[in-house]
Order: sequence, then C-alpha cells, then structure tokens
Amino acid sequence: MKLYSLALSPFAARVRAAIYAKDLAVDILTPPEDWRTSPAFRALNPMVRVPVLVLDDGRSIPESAVIVEYLEDAFPAVPLHPADPVDHARVRLLTAVADNYVMRETFPLFALFDSKTPDEDAIQAQLAKLDSGIGLLNGLLAEDAARGPFAFGGRVSTADAWLVPVRYTLEGLMRFSGRTHLLDRHAAVAGYAQSLRESPALARVWDEMEEGLRQYMSQRAATA
Repeated sequence: MKLYSLALSPFAARVRAAIYAKDLAVDILTPPEDWRTSPAFRALNPMVRVPVLVLDDGRSIPESAVIVEYLEDAFPAVPLHPADPVDHARVRLLTAVADNYVMRETFPLFALFDSKTPDEDAIQAQLAKLDSGIGLLNGLLAEDAARGPFAFGGRVSTADAWLVPVRYTLEGLMRFSGRTHLLDRHAAVAGYAQSLRESPALARVWDEMEEGLRQYMSQRAATA
C-alpha cells in the first residue's frame, strides 16, 4: 500500500498516526507536483484532496476518516478502537469535538492574522469561538482519570490520531499569531503536546509536521 500525504496536512497526519501506531507497511509518498490538476491523481480521488490511500490492487480510498476506519477494519491486530462500545463512543466523541469545535475554529484564524490589515474585532470573535471549543476538549480530557499520557484510557487510540495534528496546529497558530497564551486556561490540552511523546508513533507525526512547517515557511519567505 501507499499513502499520498503532505507533512503539514492535519488530515494526512491523522492517517500517518494510525499507520505508525498499527506498525503497517505503507509507503508514505508526496503527491506529484501537478496533483491538483493531474487527471491521474483525480482518478485516485475525484475530490482532488490529500490524503489518498492506494491499495496493492490499485484501488484507492480517499478522505482521512474513511482511510483510518478502513485500516482499523482491515488490520485489527493492533486495534485503535476500544473494545467496549461505550469507550468506543467516547473516542468518537473526542474526535468529533477535535474536528468540529477546535480545528474548524482554528483554520480561519490563520487568514485573519495573515491579513495586511488585521480586523481585531473579527480576530477576537473567532478566538472566542476557538476558546470555547478548546474548553470542551479540555474538559473531556480532564474527565478521564485513566487516560495517562494519551487521549483516552491510557493507550493510543484513534482519538490520538486526531489530537496530535489538532494540538500541533494550535501550536502553529500560537507561534504565527504571537498569542502564546491561548492554552493557558486549558492545562490538559496544553500538556498533551509533551505527553504524546510517550508514543514513538505520535511523536513521529508531530516531528513530521514540524518539518513540514519549516519547509513551508522557507518557501513562503523565498516567494515573499
């Protein structure tokens, strides 16, 4: 199998986290330079997005959540879903909150802060939405007395596959905006950046995103 992935993409990062945690033999490839216009890439994914998993028989699976579920179904030897249905629901809740209440509110802030004429009212309004979402996630993490260094239940799960890129993106936002206080009231979310290093698989994803950001900022500076 091979995965077309971009290092800084949080969606590709969650798939890589699942691959590394399950110790699967998957070639991680950068898509061709013309992937956004390439008919060959469109044939793999009509949505023309990364990531895309290509199976050994040539069939392709797009969309990060779908890919992670496929990997969980096809390679159950190292499960990332808890066996208990209630625990499984909790993991799904963590991924839903991370997606819908944190990541969704984070993305607009990069554009707002990057504007040549930043609208402070719009920034503050969006920061308030983000703070509310982080608070929800922080509460879920803090409630789980057994979670240890990971998102739920003391072991790596799909919740971690989602949380690593979410937490890294928050780190990137704080650096980019200079608003380094964003997690001051959310100790569980803040501390996750260090605790995830208990898993080599999760730490690898974080480091790959860091390298992806370094390359992106270098390219940005070169074209400024």
